[in-house]
Amino acid sequence: MRRAVKSVLLRTDGETTVEECRRCGKTIENATADCPVCGCDDIVTYRIQ
Repeated sequence: MRRAVKSVLLRTDGETTVEECRRCGKTIENATADCPVCGCDDIVTYRIQ
């Protein structure tokens, strides 16, 4: 979570991408098929500009 917040606050490019599990809310470091915490495959991607 800290890495995601830092990337938004200290970004140098015009866009930041955050992947998050819709079931448990865990921020995923890299795009995976399943959440490493709860095993859910419903991962949402947010693009912050």
